[in-house]
Order: sequence, then C-alpha cells, then structure tokens
Amino acid sequence: MVHRLVLWLALLAPVAAAPLIVPAPAVAQTAVQLTADERAGLEARAAETTRLVDAGQFGAMTDLIPPPLLSTLAGQYGVDEAEARVAIRAGFQRMMSSITILEYVFHVDGARAFVTPDGSRRYALVDLTTLMEAEGTRMRALTPNLAFVDDGVWYIMDVSEPAQAAVLRQAYPEFEGVTFERGTMEFVD
Repeated sequence: MVHRLVLWLALLAPVAAAPLIVPAPAVAQTAVQLTADERAGLEARAAETTRLVDAGQFGAMTDLIPPPLLSTLAGQYGVDEAEARVAIRAGFQRMMSSITILEYVFHVDGARAFVTPDGSRRYALVDLTTLMEAEGTRMRALTPNLAFVDDGVWYIMDVSEPAQAAVLRQAYPEFEGVTFERGTMEFVD
C-alpha cells in the first residue's frame, strides 16, 4: 500500500499527472483583501518553500503538508501518518532526482484572497512559476497554488489538478465548490 501512496505523489507535484477526478461544481467565491499579517505569513511560507527547492531539499517539503491532508492520504492508502510521510519524502526525492529546477517563483504580490463558501476559512490563490529541465528539455509551468492557515501555520499546495483538489476537499470540506484553475506547462528553448 505504501507503493500506491508513492505513485500518488505525482498528483501532489507541480508537474502533476492527468486528472483522475471530476472537479466539484463551482460556486461564487467571495473576494477579500489579505491583512498585513496574512501577507507577511504567506510571504514567509513562500520564501521557506523556495529555500527548500533551491537547496534541493525536496524530501523536507513533506513537513509543509497540512496534517489533516497527510492524515487523509494515509487513510486512503491504509498506512499510518509516519509511513505516509516516509513514502512521500522518498517519492519526492525520487521524482525530483531527474529534474533540475532553474526557477521557482511564487507571485505573492499577485495573490488573490477569498473566503470559503461556508465562510469558515480565508485563503489565497498564488501563482507559482517553475522553470525546470529534465533530460535536456526545458519546461515552464505556471500553477495556481492554494494558500491557507491551519492552526496558525500557513500551507501552500498545488490544487491545479482535479484529483489534488478532491483530496484537499476530503481533508478540508469547507473548500467544496471552490473553483481551482488548471495549471499550464510549455516547452521553452
């Protein structure tokens, strides 16, 4: 079962696999402004994530997974959270071992803030540009990432694929009906 969890990792990465689940129906999203404290927290988490990527510490990024999401993933694959974290860490390292990240930029200045349909959680959508190279081919991905606070900690995650958003909604049902845009990827010279 841990092997299936490792395979699922591709759905968590910015270079995600094809969608597996139909997205939830869209509902109107209530726009809000990020407070100064929210913006500072988001900037700090984006900078921390970028430092890990720049240092090639992809395995350490498992520490940035929201605990309810980790619990949901572990439950789906019949493992405990510690086993899930180990499998995800190994999967991230393995997946990224053949990819060179040339640029990794969160566009925090352009973050758009909203409130979930039930009014219980504020969140932001922040674009991430990733320029990467694999086997001599360069690709640029633009992925909208979800950023939110849980228990005082900011989390940022790619929800640009329907399967990713579906797992998020299992862990955080308040996101039911929130629309997440698809990411784009292009080959560059």
